[in-house]
Amino acid sequence: MDPELARSLIVLRTIKESKIIAIINKNGIPSPHILFSLPKAGLIGMEYLEGNTLKEALEQGLVDPRIAGRVAGEIIGRVHSIGIVHGDPTTSNYILKNNNYYLIDYGLSEFSDRLEDRAVDIHLFRRAALAAHAKYAEVLVESFLEGYRASLGEPADKVIERASKLELMGRYVAERRTVWSRQKYS
Repeated sequence: MDPELARSLIVLRTIKESKIIAIINKNGIPSPHILFSLPKAGLIGMEYLEGNTLKEALEQGLVDPRIAGRVAGEIIGRVHSIGIVHGDPTTSNYILKNNNYYLIDYGLSEFSDRLEDRAVDIHLFRRAALAAHAKYAEVLVESFLEGYRASLGEPADKVIERASKLELMGRYVAERRTVWSRQKYS
């Protein structure tokens, strides 16, 4: 890749991620706060949140999967309600600190109200739950969707319906045995 193009992309990506995090913070969504942003260097300095990832907390039995899923879903619903999609909403991208949940890692985030983009976030959470938390994935996903609906409101049903259809697309066909096929989501 051309070095000048690579530098330009780094600057643009850093600016976008910084803007997204600033908007997330402004809207009171629990996330690390930005301390500084140096786009030319490709650096964003953020508040350090000491705690377990949601993945670790679930693996260690530190949280109830029903509560964890609901809170995670509520947070993604709030993110979607302000026109942002996360891009990687896995249990590894939530930090638990003093019984509070924080969404982290906005590197793949985008400004979007598109149904398809929101559905991909929901689908990615489901896939991550199945891969990392198989024994309680169903409960985790069910409660995630409950929290998502409670947070986003009426648009949530269309997003969830679209997410359930994603697995029928080429790259997701192998996963038909998943949570979607065992439950009704519309």
